[in-house]
Amino acid sequence: MATQHVNPHGAISEEIEANFDTFVERINENQAEHYRTKFPTLSPEHVVVAPGRVYWKLIRQQIEGSGQRTVYGFVRKVDGAIFKAAGWSAPFVKGPTAIRGYVTDEGNGMDAATTYGIRYAR
Repeated sequence: MATQHVNPHGAISEEIEANFDTFVERINENQAEHYRTKFPTLSPEHVVVAPGRVYWKLIRQQIEGSGQRTVYGFVRKVDGAIFKAAGWSAPFVKGPTAIRGYVTDEGNGMDAATTYGIRYAR
């Protein structure tokens, strides 16, 4: 029997998608500010989305030129749950601390985001 995932805020899919878009925009704003203040001579990084069947994969890459791409994190489409990456192709989903927040949280899930990826469990 498949596990049913429900957003704790009662959000519907349209709200989750809109909040997800805002979450990605805010991450990119934070990335731009970080590079502008800490590394002004480097090419900044931003986060792009690779949609999958179950999750949106967030990938951190340089805006200009070629460079390393790393997984920033994952967001589950059905409920907006935010996960740290276990590797390139999958989120870390084991244990009670697997979910780091929701894109529908009051702060739009930004409590789970850092410049380098989704936070470790606290």
